[in-house]
Amino acid sequence: MVLSTLFKGPMEILIVDDSSTIRLKFKSFLNVHGFIVHEAESGLEGLDLLEKNEDIKLIISDLNMPEMDGMTFIEIVASNEKTKDLPILVYTTELSPLVKAQAKSLGVKAWIPKPFNQNKILEVIEKILLN
Repeated sequence: MVLSTLFKGPMEILIVDDSSTIRLKFKSFLNVHGFIVHEAESGLEGLDLLEKNEDIKLIISDLNMPEMDGMTFIEIVASNEKTKDLPILVYTTELSPLVKAQAKSLGVKAWIPKPFNQNKILEVIEKILLN
């Protein structure tokens, strides 16, 4: 099933990850399911894309990135009046309970460990966007 058909119009997602391979995997996979995917390779670029595009409905972010790490990016998104309600899914190799707790305190809705698992990612996106 094309997941985006459950929503009114195309659903736009922002992927923030410094790995072009990861961004391409997400984009290819999510495009097949009818999503429009925007890509950023750092938190700074992610903030710029959020400022320019109010149609983004979900953020998927790595934590370990240059220029601006994912946690700083998430803190800024969570503190901005225009973006504070955007659901954020963290996709990372980071497994520290303290880091997870910090992310949860900032409103992160889900934590998916790498490597890429299509079924898990779809399940989490559906749960976040339909609830």
